[in-house]
Amino acid sequence: MKITLANAEAALDEVQRDTDKLHSQELRKAIAEHIETQREAIKALRKKLH
Repeated sequence: MKITLANAEAALDEVQRDTDKLHSQELRKAIAEHIETQREAIKALRKKLH
């Protein structure tokens, strides 16, 4: 499970890098908020596993 969570975090990092290339600030902001929500969910899962 730890590897899967690490892969999920890596995928979020990749999405963040791709998002930075978008022209629309509104879209970048919306995606950034969603990414942060997902990062919080990953943190919560990590806490449950430990």
